[in-house]
Amino acid sequence: MASLLDLRKQYLGALDITDDDLRIVGAVREFVDGEIMPRRQDLEGGWHRDEELAGKTFHKIQQGLVDLGVQRATWPEKLGGLGVSGTVYNMIIEEIARGDVGLATHMSIINWAMSGAMRGRRMDLLQEFVPKICDDRPHGCCMAITEPTGGTNAEDPTQHGRTIHTLAEEDGDHWVINGHKIWPSGASKADIAYCVVCSTDPGTGDDGVALIYVPPDAPGMTFSKPYEKMGMCYTDVNTEIFFDHVRVPKKYRVAGPGKDAKILHDIVGMGRLGTCHMALGAAQACFEIVLKWTKTREIAGRPVRSRSLHASILGEMAQKIESARAYAQQVGKMVGSGKFGSSGEPVLLSKCSSAKAYACAATEWVTHHAMELMGSYGYAFDYHIEKYLRDVKILSLWLGGPHRAMLDTALGYYDFEWS
Repeated sequence: MASLLDLRKQYLGALDITDDDLRIVGAVREFVDGEIMPRRQDLEGGWHRDEELAGKTFHKIQQGLVDLGVQRATWPEKLGGLGVSGTVYNMIIEEIARGDVGLATHMSIINWAMSGAMRGRRMDLLQEFVPKICDDRPHGCCMAITEPTGGTNAEDPTQHGRTIHTLAEEDGDHWVINGHKIWPSGASKADIAYCVVCSTDPGTGDDGVALIYVPPDAPGMTFSKPYEKMGMCYTDVNTEIFFDHVRVPKKYRVAGPGKDAKILHDIVGMGRLGTCHMALGAAQACFEIVLKWTKTREIAGRPVRSRSLHASILGEMAQKIESARAYAQQVGKMVGSGKFGSSGEPVLLSKCSSAKAYACAATEWVTHHAMELMGSYGYAFDYHIEKYLRDVKILSLWLGGPHRAMLDTALGYYDFEWS
């Protein structure tokens, strides 16, 4: 059976992937097969959701990924990183997601939360945070966007930050933050920094939007208990965050009036594009499981996959995975080229949003049909399909959900403003 890595060789010329790049991805794949696949159930604490078992397993696997260099992969060598390209890193995240989507989420959030400092060209902040990320211990970050009163409003470029209710007020050399965030990944677990979307004055629109890094030990920042969820039960921790007169030095604001709003939408665009590769890792895992199962399971003395009905479903799975992967890769090339603007501008935000919606829909289709092909076995805990089905649903819901993604896709083709 062709592996994900074997299939990727088809794209070497188009994606400028070198043999060294493939060796890096291949090492991650070997780790996933040897260390994550046998422990997928333990990452959820087993059937009885043993939190201690889940925590020990997560820490051991995360340390293994750190030892492989995943945590420092994309950062410049001068800051302690490996200088791996974004294309290769997406391949790495897809491999990790093939083992566990929540684990891939946790690892990728670090880069995502730090992307504000990168886009703001804040070398002083990068020199403070990145050497910690590039050491030999597991770490975590948090990107806090969503609020209880508006859901996706903060991500909506047509609302211009007017609905952001987490406020940052100047007080001498500090920002004082008050407000409430919901659902951010890594909340209560992040030990590097929290990138918090605030407003200095909602009435000023985009000029009021402020991205501020909050230290993890900042007095006045507290958390609710973690949400109890359908999937990613322990690998991706989500809580509410409460800010009660949290004082942060002014230097931790990423850019300034107008600039932070643009960076926010770039972050949203990149987050949607990055979600594609997490979804596709899970879809590939389910495809590999069902390919093997339909080879050994028989109908009237012949393997299930030799029957035309079942073969056509497997073929459609492959079609959806390959087309969604190619779509995400093409949009990634457009973003990386710099020829089409940034990922938060209408043309590319439209494409990033569309690629996310397409990949998530394809993945949900694949996981659903994998379960149907396997019948009751697909519904059983020991065969893993039910875990992937539970885990992937949140991918389509975060960063605005499928309907927000479709709206932002449409806004790449015409102008719209709320009255």
